[in-house]
Amino acid sequence: MHKGPFLFFVFVFYFGFCWANKSHAQLKIDDAIGINEAINRLVGQGVKVSNIRVNCPSSSGRPFGYFTDNSGTLGIEDGLIMTSGSAINAIGPNNSGTKSQSNKNEKQDPDLAQIIASGEKQFDACIIEFDVEVFADTLIFDYVFGSEEYLEFIKDYHDVFGFFISGPGISGKLNLATLPGGFDPVSVKNINNATNSQLYIDNGTGSTPFESLFLQYDGFTKRLESKVAVQVCQKYSLKLAICDIKDDIYDAGIFIAGKSLRTKAPKLSLRYEHPKFKTAIEGCNGVFVKVTRQSKINEAITFILKYGGSASNNLDYGNVPDSIQFIPGQVDYEYFIPILTDQELDDRETILVDLINPCPGLPQVDQLSIPIRETFEYNQMDEKICFKDSIQLNKKPSEDFKYSWAPALGLSCIECPSPWAKAEATRKYWSKAVDIKSGCFATDSLEVKVEPIPTANFSFETNDNYTNLDVFFKNQSINADKFSWSFGDGGLSQEREPLYQYTVGFDQDTVYYPITLTAQNTEAGCVDTAKNFVKIGDPFFIPNLITANKDNFNDSFFIRGIRAGKWSLILFNRWGLKIYETDTYDLNWQGESVSSGVYFYKIQNQPGDRIFTGWVSVLK
Repeated sequence: MHKGPFLFFVFVFYFGFCWANKSHAQLKIDDAIGINEAINRLVGQGVKVSNIRVNCPSSSGRPFGYFTDNSGTLGIEDGLIMTSGSAINAIGPNNSGTKSQSNKNEKQDPDLAQIIASGEKQFDACIIEFDVEVFADTLIFDYVFGSEEYLEFIKDYHDVFGFFISGPGISGKLNLATLPGGFDPVSVKNINNATNSQLYIDNGTGSTPFESLFLQYDGFTKRLESKVAVQVCQKYSLKLAICDIKDDIYDAGIFIAGKSLRTKAPKLSLRYEHPKFKTAIEGCNGVFVKVTRQSKINEAITFILKYGGSASNNLDYGNVPDSIQFIPGQVDYEYFIPILTDQELDDRETILVDLINPCPGLPQVDQLSIPIRETFEYNQMDEKICFKDSIQLNKKPSEDFKYSWAPALGLSCIECPSPWAKAEATRKYWSKAVDIKSGCFATDSLEVKVEPIPTANFSFETNDNYTNLDVFFKNQSINADKFSWSFGDGGLSQEREPLYQYTVGFDQDTVYYPITLTAQNTEAGCVDTAKNFVKIGDPFFIPNLITANKDNFNDSFFIRGIRAGKWSLILFNRWGLKIYETDTYDLNWQGESVSSGVYFYKIQNQPGDRIFTGWVSVLK
C-alpha cells in the first residue's frame, strides 16, 4: 500500500463520543436526488443546460448528491457535491483523518489523465457531463474543493478533479478548475497551508475537534470562481470529473454552488418616480425601468422586451418600448412606464417585464415584477376615549402630506393634520392624505369609540375573626378594570378588593388613615378617584406584663383590638410546660394557679392566618 503506516493508524479518540452527542449545525446531503434536478439547480441567469449524463459507479454510498450548508462554513448555501468516495462521508465533524469509500472503479478517464503527473493510475472516478448554452460572452460558476489528503500527502498524493469545457472558439478541452489568474490546476499540492495559503482553510487532522467547522475533510479551499470566454448563443460541452490517484483511499470532494452556473447577462432594475412609495400608484407614481448590460460593452446591441401580468397596456399603464438599442460603450438604458388611472377597483395588479434572450430556445434573460396599487399604504389607528373626553387624532403627521377629515361633527378642524375629537357616542371618521409633491392620495377610516367614565367608590369593614387593624376593603367602582389603593400609612395595593393590615403604636387610643382609590378604564385611559377615612379605635395591642393583685388595674391578660371568644390562646412556662389552653379566649386570664414569672404565649384566629407569639410577665 502506498500510504504505509497511515493505513493502520485509526483515529479513534475520546472526542468522537462528545461530538456524537453535541448539538451543532449540520451539513445536509441528499444523495437520492435525480441528476437532472441536481444539475438544473446549478443553473443561474442566462444559461440553459441539456443532455445531462452521469458516470459515477458506487459500491455503497452514492458519490454525488445535493448539499445544504446552513452554517456558512463553505461560503456556499447549497449546490452539487461530487466525491471520489461517498457524498455522505463529507458530513462532519472531522473525527477521522482517513475517511474513505472504495467504489471498485478503475476506469481511466483521458481528460483527467492530462492533469495527472507521470500518468499515475486513477481510482473511483465520478464524471458528470452536460451541454450548456449561454446568452452572454462569459460562462461562470463557483466551487469549493476539500480533501482527506490534507495535510499529510501534499507532496506525493494529489487526488484530482477538473472542469473541462469544449466548443466553439475553444481548442480541445480546457480545464477551468485552475488557480485564480493562472493555469495550474486546483489541488492539494497547489493550495495548502504553505502554498496559496490565503485560499486554504484548515480543518484539523481528525484527532482534534474543530467545533466551528462541520466538514469531514481535513482541509478545503475558500470559495473559488471559474470563468471562461464563450461565444454568444453557442452550445458547449461541460464535463465535471474527480478521482483518487494511486489508490482508492483518502477521498476528496468538490462543492459547486447552486445558481452559480451563469453568464454576464444583462439585468433589469427599477426605481419609482417618487421613491417614498414602494409600489407604482395609479395616476401619480410611475416606474423607471433600467436595463444594465455586463458584456459586449463596446458593441451595438438590441434587446427585446415583452410585457405580461394582470395589468393591461394602455389601460393600466401607458406606452412602453418593445425593444431598446444600446450604442457602443453604453452600459445602462432607462425608460419610463406611466401608470394610468383606470377607474376600476383593482388594487392588486402587476406588470411583468421580460428581457428576452436573443438566443433561440434559451429562457428570458431577466424578469421584473412591478406591483400597481390604487393608493399608497395609509393606515389610521382606531382610538378610545371616555365619555365627553377629547383625543388628538393622527398624533404624528407627516409634513409631506395634506390632510382632510369627515364628518365635521365632534372635530376641532377638518383641514388640518391632527384634529381633536370630542364625542358623546362612538363615531367613525374618514381621513384623506394627499402627498404634496406627487399628488398621490389615500384614504382610511378610523373609529373613535366612547367608553363609559369610571366611577370610583368603596367601603370597608373589620371582621370578628381578625384584629381591628385588619381592614377589609369592598370595591364598589363601576366601568373600571384597573385599581390603585393608597392606605394612608405608605402602603399601596393593585388588588381589586384588598385586605390590609395596619400597624400602630401601643400608646395610641384612636387613629385615622386617609384612603384613596383610583379606578381606571384602561381601554380609554380615563380615571376617577374616591377618598375616605378609616377610623381605628383602641387599636390592637398585646401587653407584656400583668399584675394579678386584684386591684382592678392590669389584672388580666387583656388583648386590645380583638373580639372575645374568637381566638385561641396557649401559654407555656419557661420549661415548655403548657399551663393554659382555650379555643375561645375571653380576654380574662389572670395567672390563676401560676406564680410570678415569664410565660410564652401563642394566640391564633379561627381561619389560621393571623398568629401572634411572645412573652408575658406575671407579677403577683
